[in-house]
Amino acid sequence: MLDTLYPFLLIIHLFCAIIFVGYLFFDVVIYPNVKKILGDEINLKVSSAIQKRARKIMPLCVLMLLLTGGMMLSRYVGSDIGFFNSRLQSLLMIKVGLASVIFIFVAISLSCAFVFKCRNPLGKIIHPVALFLSIFIVIIAKLMFYI
Repeated sequence: MLDTLYPFLLIIHLFCAIIFVGYLFFDVVIYPNVKKILGDEINLKVSSAIQKRARKIMPLCVLMLLLTGGMMLSRYVGSDIGFFNSRLQSLLMIKVGLASVIFIFVAISLSCAFVFKCRNPLGKIIHPVALFLSIFIVIIAKLMFYI
């Protein structure tokens, strides 16, 4: 059954990854330069609009990444086939570890925003660190099948 679903899971996973990494890239690399051009009043409006929309899209995107990634993971690792028996499995588990750090960051952000209604203690470092980790995840994902 998983073999039948795998191509669909992969497509959903890739689209969600594109959305997630694209948003991080925009927020870390492009938007800070745009902020300098905009005045404070316009910047506040634009930033608020972006955050409002991102808070609706990104949690679903991260959830889909987690679910599809977990389902696809079961094809390559598990109690019957091992976790670190091959280079592919080792790289995959490193990728899972890096993705787990990002997921923890997302959980902290969402908890602060929706549950505790407080300012995120990790604040401005989350997006640059998540982008950095995402770049490594993408590189590892491409190398897994060639090393």
